[in-house]
Amino acid sequence: MFSLKRKGDYRLQLTRTLKKPGRYDVELYLFTPHENDLSAWTLDERQFFFSTLSHRFGLLGLPEEDRVSKTDGSFALLSPHYEIMFGSWLFQYRASMDRLRQQIQNAGVTEEPLKRALRLSQNFAQRLRRSTPEQSNQRRYFRQLDIYFSWHAEQFFLECMTLEGYSELDEELIAAIQEFLQQEYRHRREREYLSDFHGSPTRVWNRMSLYHRLLEYPVLLRSKVTELGEGTRKLVKAASTMLIMTLFTYFLFNARAGNQHLSIALLLGIASVYAIRDLLRDDMITVITRWLRKGKPRWKIRLLMPYTKRLMAQQRVWLDYRKLPNLPHEVLEHSGKWATNEERQIICYRSVLSLEKGALERDKIQERLSLDCEKLCEMIQATRNRLFSYADDEPFAAIQAHPIEKQHDYNLLLVYTEPGTGHSTAQRWRLRLGSDGIVHCESKKTHWPSAEEQQRRSGLLRLRDHLRRH
Repeated sequence: MFSLKRKGDYRLQLTRTLKKPGRYDVELYLFTPHENDLSAWTLDERQFFFSTLSHRFGLLGLPEEDRVSKTDGSFALLSPHYEIMFGSWLFQYRASMDRLRQQIQNAGVTEEPLKRALRLSQNFAQRLRRSTPEQSNQRRYFRQLDIYFSWHAEQFFLECMTLEGYSELDEELIAAIQEFLQQEYRHRREREYLSDFHGSPTRVWNRMSLYHRLLEYPVLLRSKVTELGEGTRKLVKAASTMLIMTLFTYFLFNARAGNQHLSIALLLGIASVYAIRDLLRDDMITVITRWLRKGKPRWKIRLLMPYTKRLMAQQRVWLDYRKLPNLPHEVLEHSGKWATNEERQIICYRSVLSLEKGALERDKIQERLSLDCEKLCEMIQATRNRLFSYADDEPFAAIQAHPIEKQHDYNLLLVYTEPGTGHSTAQRWRLRLGSDGIVHCESKKTHWPSAEEQQRRSGLLRLRDHLRRH
Protein backbone atom coordinates (compact mmCIF):
# COMPACT_ATOMS: atom_id res chain seq x y z
CA MET A 1 0.00 0.00 0.00
CA PHE A 2 1.26 3.46 -0.90
CA SER A 3 1.41 6.30 1.61
CA LEU A 4 1.13 9.90 0.43
CA LYS A 5 3.09 12.80 1.87
CA ARG A 6 3.29 16.45 0.90
CA LYS A 7 6.80 17.74 0.19
CA GLY A 8 6.72 21.53 0.04
CA ASP A 9 4.16 23.70 -1.73
CA TYR A 10 4.05 21.82 -5.04
CA ARG A 11 5.27 18.25 -4.54
CA LEU A 12 3.51 15.05 -3.51
CA GLN A 13 5.37 11.84 -2.75
CA LEU A 14 3.93 8.31 -2.81
CA THR A 15 6.05 5.66 -1.09
CA ARG A 16 5.93 1.95 -0.38
CA THR A 17 8.39 -0.80 0.53
CA LEU A 18 9.31 -3.64 -1.84
CA LYS A 19 10.08 -6.77 0.17
CA LYS A 20 10.25 -9.60 -2.37
CA PRO A 21 11.49 -10.06 -5.93
CA GLY A 22 9.20 -10.28 -8.92
CA ARG A 23 7.12 -8.05 -11.16
CA TYR A 24 5.56 -4.85 -9.80
CA ASP A 25 2.97 -3.06 -11.96
CA VAL A 26 2.02 0.55 -11.18
CA GLU A 27 -0.54 2.56 -13.14
CA LEU A 28 -1.14 6.22 -12.32
CA TYR A 29 -4.09 8.16 -13.78
CA LEU A 30 -4.29 11.92 -13.21
CA PHE A 31 -7.75 13.19 -14.15
CA THR A 32 -7.54 16.87 -15.08
CA PRO A 33 -10.41 19.27 -14.31
CA HIS A 34 -12.87 20.71 -16.83
CA GLU A 35 -11.25 24.17 -16.78
CA ASN A 36 -7.72 22.92 -17.45
CA ASP A 37 -6.23 23.28 -20.94
CA LEU A 38 -3.59 20.57 -20.57
CA SER A 39 -2.54 19.05 -23.88
CA ALA A 40 0.54 17.90 -25.72
CA TRP A 41 0.97 21.50 -26.91
CA THR A 42 1.05 23.09 -23.44
CA LEU A 43 3.01 20.30 -21.69
CA ASP A 44 4.21 17.44 -23.85
CA GLU A 45 4.58 13.92 -22.54
CA ARG A 46 8.37 13.84 -22.63
CA GLN A 47 8.62 17.08 -20.64
CA PHE A 48 6.08 15.76 -18.12
CA PHE A 49 8.10 12.57 -17.61
CA PHE A 50 11.46 14.29 -17.07
CA SER A 51 10.36 17.41 -15.15
CA THR A 52 7.06 16.68 -13.38
CA LEU A 53 7.18 12.96 -12.56
CA SER A 54 9.96 11.25 -10.64
CA HIS A 55 10.09 7.50 -9.98
CA ARG A 56 13.08 6.54 -7.82
CA PHE A 57 14.23 3.61 -5.72
CA GLY A 58 16.51 3.46 -2.68
CA LEU A 59 17.98 0.88 -0.33
CA LEU A 60 15.99 0.67 2.89
CA GLY A 61 18.27 -0.91 5.44
CA LEU A 62 18.86 -4.49 6.41
CA PRO A 63 16.02 -6.93 7.08
CA GLU A 64 14.97 -7.18 10.72
CA GLU A 65 15.66 -10.91 10.71
CA ASP A 66 19.34 -10.40 9.90
CA ARG A 67 20.52 -9.70 13.46
CA VAL A 68 24.06 -11.03 12.99
CA SER A 69 25.01 -8.67 10.15
CA LYS A 70 23.80 -5.67 12.17
CA THR A 71 26.22 -6.37 14.98
CA ASP A 72 29.05 -7.58 12.79
CA GLY A 73 30.35 -4.58 10.85
CA SER A 74 33.42 -6.28 9.39
CA PHE A 75 31.94 -6.17 5.89
CA ALA A 76 31.57 -2.39 6.15
CA LEU A 77 35.02 -1.31 7.30
CA LEU A 78 35.90 0.17 3.92
CA SER A 79 34.10 2.64 1.71
CA PRO A 80 31.67 2.58 -0.01
CA HIS A 81 30.15 -0.26 2.07
CA TYR A 82 30.20 1.95 5.14
CA GLU A 83 28.21 4.73 3.47
CA ILE A 84 25.75 2.26 1.93
CA MET A 85 25.10 0.52 5.24
CA PHE A 86 24.61 3.64 7.37
CA GLY A 87 22.75 5.46 4.60
CA SER A 88 20.29 2.58 4.30
CA TRP A 89 19.77 2.62 8.07
CA LEU A 90 18.96 6.34 7.88
CA PHE A 91 16.60 5.67 4.98
CA GLN A 92 14.76 3.06 7.06
CA TYR A 93 14.63 5.34 10.11
CA ARG A 94 13.16 8.21 8.08
CA ALA A 95 10.55 5.92 6.52
CA SER A 96 9.44 4.71 9.96
CA MET A 97 9.27 8.26 11.36
CA ASP A 98 7.30 9.43 8.32
CA ARG A 99 4.73 6.69 8.88
CA LEU A 100 4.40 7.71 12.52
CA ARG A 101 4.03 11.37 11.53
CA GLN A 102 1.28 10.43 9.10
CA GLN A 103 -0.44 8.39 11.81
CA ILE A 104 -0.31 11.32 14.24
CA GLN A 105 -1.66 13.75 11.63
CA ASN A 106 -4.59 11.44 10.88
CA ALA A 107 -5.52 10.34 14.42
CA GLY A 108 -4.03 13.05 16.64
CA VAL A 109 -1.28 12.85 19.26
CA THR A 110 -1.42 9.61 21.23
CA GLU A 111 1.06 7.84 23.44
CA GLU A 112 1.71 4.75 21.30
CA PRO A 113 3.23 6.44 18.20
CA LEU A 114 5.25 8.82 20.40
CA LYS A 115 6.66 5.92 22.43
CA ARG A 116 7.59 4.11 19.23
CA ALA A 117 9.21 7.25 17.78
CA LEU A 118 11.24 7.77 20.96
CA ARG A 119 12.33 4.12 20.99
CA LEU A 120 13.34 4.26 17.31
CA SER A 121 15.34 7.46 17.84
CA GLN A 122 17.14 6.13 20.91
CA ASN A 123 18.03 2.86 19.19
CA PHE A 124 19.28 4.62 16.06
CA ALA A 125 21.40 7.03 18.10
CA GLN A 126 22.95 4.13 20.03
CA ARG A 127 23.68 2.14 16.87
CA LEU A 128 25.08 5.17 15.03
CA ARG A 129 27.35 6.41 17.83
CA ARG A 130 28.65 3.03 18.91
CA SER A 131 31.98 3.72 17.21
CA THR A 132 33.65 6.48 15.22
CA PRO A 133 35.19 5.59 11.83
CA GLU A 134 38.89 6.04 11.14
CA GLN A 135 38.96 7.01 7.47
CA SER A 136 38.65 10.72 6.67
CA ASN A 137 35.83 10.34 4.13
CA GLN A 138 33.92 8.08 6.53
CA ARG A 139 34.38 10.60 9.35
CA ARG A 140 32.94 13.30 7.11
CA TYR A 141 29.94 11.12 6.24
CA PHE A 142 29.49 10.16 9.92
CA ARG A 143 29.49 13.83 10.97
CA GLN A 144 26.83 14.81 8.43
CA LEU A 145 24.74 11.76 9.35
CA ASP A 146 25.00 12.46 13.08
CA ILE A 147 24.02 16.12 12.63
CA TYR A 148 21.12 15.36 10.31
CA PHE A 149 19.73 12.59 12.52
CA SER A 150 19.87 14.81 15.62
CA TRP A 151 18.09 17.64 13.80
CA HIS A 152 15.46 15.36 12.21
CA ALA A 153 14.58 13.66 15.50
CA GLU A 154 14.36 17.02 17.27
CA GLN A 155 12.09 18.44 14.58
CA PHE A 156 9.72 15.47 14.92
CA PHE A 157 9.26 15.86 18.66
CA LEU A 158 9.09 19.67 18.55
CA GLU A 159 6.34 19.39 15.94
CA CYS A 160 4.43 16.99 18.19
CA MET A 161 4.75 19.43 21.09
CA THR A 162 2.88 22.07 19.10
CA LEU A 163 -0.12 19.79 18.44
CA GLU A 164 -3.27 19.86 20.48
CA GLY A 165 -3.45 17.21 23.20
CA TYR A 166 0.30 16.83 23.77
CA SER A 167 0.19 18.35 27.26
CA GLU A 168 -2.46 15.80 28.27
CA LEU A 169 -0.20 12.81 27.65
CA ASP A 170 1.50 10.74 30.33
CA GLU A 171 3.98 12.83 32.34
CA GLU A 172 6.65 10.12 32.23
CA LEU A 173 6.51 10.06 28.41
CA ILE A 174 6.80 13.86 28.22
CA ALA A 175 9.74 13.78 30.64
CA ALA A 176 11.44 11.03 28.59
CA ILE A 177 11.09 13.09 25.40
CA GLN A 178 12.52 16.16 27.10
CA GLU A 179 15.41 14.14 28.47
CA PHE A 180 16.15 12.78 24.97
CA LEU A 181 16.18 16.31 23.51
CA GLN A 182 18.51 17.52 26.28
CA GLN A 183 20.85 14.60 25.60
CA GLU A 184 20.91 15.54 21.92
CA TYR A 185 21.80 19.14 22.78
CA ARG A 186 24.63 18.01 25.03
CA HIS A 187 25.88 15.66 22.32
CA ARG A 188 25.97 18.50 19.79
CA ARG A 189 27.90 20.70 22.19
CA GLU A 190 30.44 17.97 22.95
CA ARG A 191 30.90 17.17 19.25
CA GLU A 192 31.02 20.87 18.27
CA TYR A 193 27.94 20.60 16.04
CA LEU A 194 26.23 23.75 17.31
CA SER A 195 27.53 25.93 14.47
CA ASP A 196 25.47 23.88 11.99
CA PHE A 197 22.31 24.75 13.91
CA HIS A 198 22.95 28.51 13.98
CA GLY A 199 21.55 30.97 11.45
CA SER A 200 18.14 31.90 10.16
CA PRO A 201 15.49 29.15 9.93
CA THR A 202 15.74 29.19 6.14
CA ARG A 203 19.51 28.81 6.27
CA VAL A 204 19.34 25.90 8.72
CA TRP A 205 16.60 24.18 6.69
CA ASN A 206 18.58 24.49 3.44
CA ARG A 207 21.73 23.21 5.14
CA MET A 208 19.94 20.12 6.44
CA SER A 209 18.32 19.54 3.05
CA LEU A 210 21.80 19.57 1.53
CA TYR A 211 23.02 17.06 4.12
CA HIS A 212 20.05 14.83 3.33
CA ARG A 213 20.84 14.81 -0.39
CA LEU A 214 24.49 13.96 0.33
CA LEU A 215 23.53 11.21 2.76
CA GLU A 216 21.03 9.50 0.49
CA TYR A 217 23.33 9.54 -2.54
CA PRO A 218 25.04 6.20 -1.67
CA VAL A 219 21.70 4.38 -1.28
CA LEU A 220 19.76 5.64 -4.30
CA LEU A 221 19.75 3.19 -7.19
CA ARG A 222 21.29 4.70 -10.31
CA SER A 223 18.91 5.05 -13.24
CA LYS A 224 20.16 4.51 -16.77
CA VAL A 225 17.34 5.68 -19.05
CA THR A 226 17.04 4.51 -22.66
CA GLU A 227 14.40 6.08 -24.88
CA LEU A 228 12.77 3.43 -27.03
CA GLY A 229 11.43 3.83 -30.54
CA GLU A 230 14.39 5.65 -32.09
CA GLY A 231 15.03 2.78 -34.50
CA THR A 232 11.37 2.77 -35.57
CA ARG A 233 11.50 6.53 -36.12
CA LYS A 234 14.62 6.22 -38.28
CA LEU A 235 12.99 3.49 -40.41
CA VAL A 236 9.85 5.61 -40.85
CA LYS A 237 12.00 8.61 -41.76
CA ALA A 238 13.96 6.59 -44.35
CA ALA A 239 10.79 5.08 -45.83
CA SER A 240 9.05 8.47 -46.07
CA THR A 241 12.12 10.03 -47.70
CA MET A 242 12.32 7.17 -50.21
CA LEU A 243 8.61 7.47 -51.06
CA ILE A 244 8.66 11.24 -51.47
CA MET A 245 11.84 11.26 -53.56
CA THR A 246 10.51 8.42 -55.73
CA LEU A 247 7.36 10.39 -56.52
CA PHE A 248 9.39 13.54 -57.06
CA THR A 249 11.81 11.80 -59.45
CA TYR A 250 8.90 10.25 -61.38
CA PHE A 251 7.24 13.64 -61.71
CA LEU A 252 10.51 15.30 -62.78
CA PHE A 253 11.29 12.73 -65.50
CA ASN A 254 7.76 12.91 -66.91
CA ALA A 255 7.86 16.70 -66.94
CA ARG A 256 11.31 16.66 -68.58
CA ALA A 257 10.14 14.18 -71.26
CA GLY A 258 7.21 16.41 -72.20
CA ASN A 259 9.28 19.56 -72.37
CA GLN A 260 12.94 19.61 -73.37
CA HIS A 261 13.59 22.97 -71.71
CA LEU A 262 13.34 24.05 -68.12
CA SER A 263 10.56 26.52 -67.50
CA ILE A 264 9.54 28.73 -64.63
CA ALA A 265 6.45 26.57 -64.02
CA LEU A 266 8.65 23.48 -63.71
CA LEU A 267 10.99 25.21 -61.28
CA LEU A 268 8.03 26.39 -59.19
CA GLY A 269 6.67 22.85 -59.21
CA ILE A 270 9.98 21.47 -57.93
CA ALA A 271 10.13 24.14 -55.20
CA SER A 272 6.53 23.37 -54.21
CA VAL A 273 7.32 19.67 -53.82
CA TYR A 274 10.27 20.47 -51.54
CA ALA A 275 8.15 22.92 -49.52
CA ILE A 276 5.34 20.39 -49.04
CA ARG A 277 7.87 17.74 -48.05
CA ASP A 278 9.47 19.96 -45.39
CA LEU A 279 6.03 21.09 -44.17
CA LEU A 280 4.52 17.63 -43.68
CA ARG A 281 7.53 15.41 -43.14
CA ASP A 282 8.10 15.80 -39.37
CA ASP A 283 4.41 15.60 -38.48
CA MET A 284 3.93 12.60 -40.74
CA ILE A 285 6.93 10.80 -39.23
CA THR A 286 5.67 11.47 -35.70
CA VAL A 287 2.15 10.25 -36.46
CA ILE A 288 3.30 7.07 -38.21
CA THR A 289 5.87 6.30 -35.49
CA ARG A 290 3.26 6.67 -32.74
CA TRP A 291 0.85 4.47 -34.65
CA LEU A 292 3.46 1.74 -35.07
CA ARG A 293 4.54 1.95 -31.41
CA LYS A 294 1.05 2.17 -29.94
CA GLY A 295 0.89 0.18 -26.69
CA LYS A 296 4.68 -0.27 -26.48
CA PRO A 297 6.87 1.21 -23.71
CA ARG A 298 8.51 4.58 -24.34
CA TRP A 299 11.46 4.23 -21.96
CA LYS A 300 13.55 1.39 -20.58
CA ILE A 301 15.37 2.01 -17.31
CA ARG A 302 18.13 -0.09 -15.80
CA LEU A 303 18.50 0.35 -12.03
CA LEU A 304 22.08 -0.14 -10.87
CA MET A 305 23.61 -0.57 -7.43
CA PRO A 306 25.53 2.50 -6.19
CA TYR A 307 29.30 2.35 -6.78
CA THR A 308 29.37 -1.31 -7.85
CA LYS A 309 27.04 -0.74 -10.87
CA ARG A 310 25.47 -4.17 -10.32
CA LEU A 311 22.11 -4.58 -12.05
CA MET A 312 19.30 -4.59 -9.47
CA ALA A 313 16.15 -4.23 -11.55
CA GLN A 314 14.78 -3.33 -14.97
CA GLN A 315 11.86 -1.01 -15.55
CA ARG A 316 9.66 -0.31 -18.56
CA VAL A 317 7.66 2.91 -18.65
CA TRP A 318 4.62 4.06 -20.63
CA LEU A 319 3.31 7.65 -20.63
CA ASP A 320 0.59 9.20 -22.78
CA TYR A 321 -2.44 11.50 -22.70
CA ARG A 322 -5.82 9.88 -23.28
CA LYS A 323 -9.49 10.74 -23.37
CA LEU A 324 -11.94 8.99 -21.05
CA PRO A 325 -13.25 6.41 -23.62
CA ASN A 326 -9.66 5.26 -24.28
CA LEU A 327 -8.96 4.21 -20.70
CA PRO A 328 -8.65 0.51 -19.77
CA HIS A 329 -12.02 -1.15 -19.33
CA GLU A 330 -11.48 -1.92 -15.65
CA VAL A 331 -10.55 1.69 -14.83
CA LEU A 332 -13.41 3.07 -16.91
CA GLU A 333 -15.94 0.70 -15.37
CA HIS A 334 -15.07 1.52 -11.76
CA SER A 335 -14.59 5.26 -12.17
CA GLY A 336 -17.06 7.33 -10.21
CA LYS A 337 -18.81 10.58 -11.00
CA TRP A 338 -15.45 12.34 -10.87
CA ALA A 339 -14.60 10.89 -14.31
CA THR A 340 -17.51 11.93 -16.53
CA ASN A 341 -16.12 14.48 -18.98
CA GLU A 342 -15.08 12.69 -22.17
CA GLU A 343 -13.22 15.70 -23.62
CA ARG A 344 -10.62 16.44 -20.97
CA GLN A 345 -7.16 14.90 -21.00
CA ILE A 346 -6.12 12.15 -18.59
CA ILE A 347 -2.42 11.63 -17.89
CA CYS A 348 -1.70 7.90 -17.92
CA TYR A 349 1.59 6.63 -16.48
CA ARG A 350 2.46 2.95 -16.27
CA SER A 351 5.54 1.26 -14.88
CA VAL A 352 6.51 -2.41 -14.90
CA LEU A 353 9.41 -3.17 -12.58
CA SER A 354 11.20 -6.53 -12.73
CA LEU A 355 13.10 -6.84 -9.46
CA GLU A 356 15.99 -9.27 -9.42
CA LYS A 357 16.12 -11.91 -6.68
CA GLY A 358 19.59 -10.85 -5.61
CA ALA A 359 18.46 -7.25 -5.06
CA LEU A 360 16.77 -8.14 -1.76
CA GLU A 361 19.41 -10.38 -0.22
CA ARG A 362 20.53 -7.76 2.30
CA ASP A 363 18.20 -4.79 1.79
CA LYS A 364 14.61 -3.84 1.32
CA ILE A 365 13.87 -1.26 -1.37
CA GLN A 366 11.76 1.85 -0.97
CA GLU A 367 9.84 2.98 -4.03
CA ARG A 368 9.17 6.72 -4.29
CA LEU A 369 6.82 8.18 -6.88
CA SER A 370 6.92 12.00 -6.77
CA LEU A 371 4.58 14.39 -8.59
CA ASP A 372 5.63 18.03 -9.01
CA CYS A 373 2.49 20.12 -9.57
CA GLU A 374 4.25 23.42 -10.32
CA LYS A 375 3.63 23.21 -14.07
CA LEU A 376 -0.04 22.41 -13.44
CA CYS A 377 -0.36 25.32 -11.00
CA GLU A 378 1.10 27.70 -13.58
CA MET A 379 -1.85 26.89 -15.87
CA ILE A 380 -4.30 28.33 -13.31
CA GLN A 381 -5.03 31.90 -14.34
CA ALA A 382 -5.17 34.49 -11.60
CA THR A 383 -8.49 36.24 -11.01
CA ARG A 384 -9.49 39.55 -9.44
CA ASN A 385 -13.01 38.54 -8.52
CA ARG A 386 -14.23 39.43 -5.04
CA LEU A 387 -17.09 38.24 -2.87
CA PHE A 388 -18.90 40.90 -0.83
CA SER A 389 -20.56 40.10 2.49
CA TYR A 390 -21.70 41.76 5.69
CA ALA A 391 -19.02 42.06 8.35
CA ASP A 392 -21.58 41.50 11.16
CA ASP A 393 -24.95 39.86 11.39
CA GLU A 394 -26.60 43.27 11.15
CA PRO A 395 -27.15 44.23 7.48
CA PHE A 396 -25.45 47.32 6.05
CA ALA A 397 -23.40 47.88 9.23
CA ALA A 398 -20.13 47.13 7.43
CA ILE A 399 -19.28 45.41 4.18
CA GLN A 400 -16.22 43.26 3.54
CA ALA A 401 -14.66 42.31 0.22
CA HIS A 402 -13.07 38.83 0.07
CA PRO A 403 -10.64 38.07 -2.78
CA ILE A 404 -11.34 34.85 -4.67
CA GLU A 405 -8.53 32.43 -5.55
CA LYS A 406 -9.12 30.27 -8.59
CA GLN A 407 -8.58 26.58 -7.87
CA HIS A 408 -8.64 23.34 -9.85
CA ASP A 409 -9.58 19.87 -8.56
CA TYR A 410 -7.62 16.86 -9.80
CA ASN A 411 -8.26 13.19 -9.11
CA LEU A 412 -5.30 10.87 -8.73
CA LEU A 413 -6.00 7.15 -9.19
CA LEU A 414 -3.25 4.63 -8.46
CA VAL A 415 -3.65 0.98 -9.51
CA TYR A 416 -0.88 -1.47 -8.61
CA THR A 417 -0.15 -5.19 -8.59
CA GLU A 418 2.41 -6.99 -6.43
CA PRO A 419 4.10 -10.32 -7.23
CA GLY A 420 2.28 -13.39 -6.03
CA THR A 421 -1.08 -11.68 -5.46
CA GLY A 422 -2.79 -12.17 -8.84
CA HIS A 423 -5.08 -9.17 -8.32
CA SER A 424 -4.80 -5.38 -8.47
CA THR A 425 -5.38 -2.80 -5.74
CA ALA A 426 -6.40 0.84 -6.17
CA GLN A 427 -6.08 4.03 -4.15
CA ARG A 428 -7.48 7.47 -4.93
CA TRP A 429 -6.78 11.02 -3.77
CA ARG A 430 -8.39 14.35 -4.58
CA LEU A 431 -5.95 17.21 -5.14
CA ARG A 432 -6.95 20.85 -5.02
CA LEU A 433 -4.40 23.10 -6.69
CA GLY A 434 -4.11 26.87 -6.63
CA SER A 435 -1.78 29.22 -8.42
CA ASP A 436 0.56 29.18 -5.38
CA GLY A 437 0.69 25.41 -4.90
CA ILE A 438 -1.27 22.54 -3.40
CA VAL A 439 -4.23 23.80 -1.38
CA HIS A 440 -5.65 20.52 -0.11
CA CYS A 441 -5.10 16.79 -0.54
CA GLU A 442 -7.38 14.08 0.84
CA SER A 443 -7.78 10.35 0.44
CA LYS A 444 -11.03 9.18 -1.14
CA LYS A 445 -12.76 5.82 -1.19
CA THR A 446 -12.19 3.76 -4.30
CA HIS A 447 -14.91 1.36 -5.42
CA TRP A 448 -12.44 -1.19 -6.71
CA PRO A 449 -13.35 -4.89 -7.02
CA SER A 450 -11.97 -7.21 -4.37
CA ALA A 451 -9.56 -10.06 -5.06
CA GLU A 452 -12.40 -12.60 -5.17
CA GLU A 453 -14.41 -10.48 -7.64
CA GLN A 454 -11.37 -10.06 -9.90
CA GLN A 455 -10.65 -13.80 -9.88
CA ARG A 456 -14.30 -14.57 -10.63
CA ARG A 457 -14.31 -12.08 -13.48
CA SER A 458 -11.07 -13.40 -14.97
CA GLY A 459 -12.54 -16.91 -14.84
CA LEU A 460 -15.65 -15.76 -16.71
CA LEU A 461 -13.50 -14.04 -19.33
CA ARG A 462 -11.42 -17.19 -19.85
CA LEU A 463 -14.61 -19.25 -20.19
CA ARG A 464 -16.02 -16.78 -22.74
CA ASP A 465 -12.81 -16.90 -24.80
CA HIS A 466 -12.86 -20.72 -24.68
CA LEU A 467 -16.46 -20.82 -25.95
CA ARG A 468 -15.61 -18.36 -28.73
CA ARG A 469 -12.71 -20.52 -29.94
CA HIS A 470 -14.86 -23.66 -29.97
